[in-house]
Amino acid sequence: MRKIISYLGFAKKSNNLIIGQSPIKRTDKKLYLILTSASASENLDNLAKNVANKHNCVHLKLNLELSELIDLKDIKIIGITDYNLAKAIIDNKESIIGEQ
Repeated sequence: MRKIISYLGFAKKSNNLIIGQSPIKRTDKKLYLILTSASASENLDNLAKNVANKHNCVHLKLNLELSELIDLKDIKIIGITDYNLAKAIIDNKESIIGEQ
C-alpha cells in the first residue's frame, strides 16, 4: 500500500490527479484510471463506470477510503491522467481493491 500512496502523491504533485465527481465528469483530459472509495454510493460507482467507458480506462472500487491514501478529506472519487502512474497503481492494486 505504501507504493500506492507514493504514486498518488506523485500524481497530486504533478497535477495529474482529478478530484471529485463534477471535475471528473467535465474533464477533457485523457483519464487512465478512476478510483472510488469503499463508501462511495451506487450512483457514484455507476458514474465512475460510465466515465471509465467514455475514456476507455480502468475503474477500481477500493476496499478503503481515498482520504486514507491522499491527504485530503471526504474524497470519494479521483481520476489519474498520467499513463505511467495509472499503470503503476493498477500493477500494485492488490492491497487496495475491493470486490469488482
